Amino acid sequence: MDLFLSTFENRIDKKGRLSVPASYRLVLERSRATLYLYKSLTHPCLEGCGPERIAQIVDAIDRLDTLSEEAETLQTMLSSAQEMKMDAEGRVLLSEDFLQFAELSDSALIAGIGRSFQIWQPAAWRARETAARGRARTGGLPKLTLARPAGPGDG
Repeated sequence: MDLFLSTFENRIDKKGRLSVPASYRLVLERSRATLYLYKSLTHPCLEGCGPERIAQIVDAIDRLDTLSEEAETLQTMLSSAQEMKMDAEGRVLLSEDFLQFAELSDSALIAGIGRSFQIWQPAAWRARETAARGRARTGGLPKLTLARPAGPGDG
């Protein structure tokens, strides 16, 4: 399974174009996937992923009561989603709405978080990262349960 990993800081040109990191483009190309961006529900950033992740979000919403506030909240994510077209240089054009939402101007920090990635105003990302590392040092690590690989005879 291909994942979006690592952190990159790229320029945003005067037209609002941002270069998608080459390793992220490769993840999308290998699966022949379209890139989607949408506004984060919990942070002042954009989130990016392929259609498989969008389908997982839709499936999660479908398991909820259609008329619930939880479903309505999650649907807000999808209503902001845009299918992005990359140019020959691997850049996407960020809408003015996206630029304003994530408070982006001349640069963006792109952080891989596994099956998706986030696009942040660099100083905002650094503050979030510092706070998260501080919580880990002082409050302990959150519980992380890792599945063990299947071995011979499992199944």
